[in-house]
Amino acid sequence: MPVNPPARRMALLGLVGLLVACVPVTVNINFPQEKLNNAAGNIEDMVRSPENPKPATDPKKTAPGSRLGDQLLAGLGPRAAEAQGSRSVAAGVPEVRVRTPELMRAIESRRARRPQILEWKAKACIGENNQGLLEPRPGQGCTGEVAALIAAENVDRNFITETLMQQNNMPASDAPRVRAAFAKVHRERVQPGHWVQEPDGRWVKN
Repeated sequence: MPVNPPARRMALLGLVGLLVACVPVTVNINFPQEKLNNAAGNIEDMVRSPENPKPATDPKKTAPGSRLGDQLLAGLGPRAAEAQGSRSVAAGVPEVRVRTPELMRAIESRRARRPQILEWKAKACIGENNQGLLEPRPGQGCTGEVAALIAAENVDRNFITETLMQQNNMPASDAPRVRAAFAKVHRERVQPGHWVQEPDGRWVKN
């Protein structure tokens, strides 16, 4: 029996609606600057610490039934997870996730490189700029190793910034705020005699 055109159009519309319903919705989160500063501080503390970081959550402090709820949510698929994310944003801005596997690999890479960076910072060959990155400085006895070290470190730092934003659903327009957060942390943790760039562009030695 042939299908009439109106019925065919209704069937196609229903199929399109079903496909659209299966597409996950990404909700951008606008984090307050304080949370960005805290996230940058947590990451830089992990870079500076030789110990493995503690788990992001303490199982003893987990609310009863929350683990089961997470398992049920995972079984409902990405759309349910996105809906849950939307509710958490509406209820209050969540914490910035900083201990994902991708971020931890970059943090470990930076941790291994840190002794060399400190050595050249002490010789005034490397400074922390106001974008959260390293820059060469006119120190004494600086060699070609400095440029390679700066390039490798900045690759990891840029990766951390980009991944942190992607995995926390931050809008692209927040990139300057995230970089400012890391720059602030570096200024606050700078060691005596090391170069650091102020927000207004001036280079100073601590």
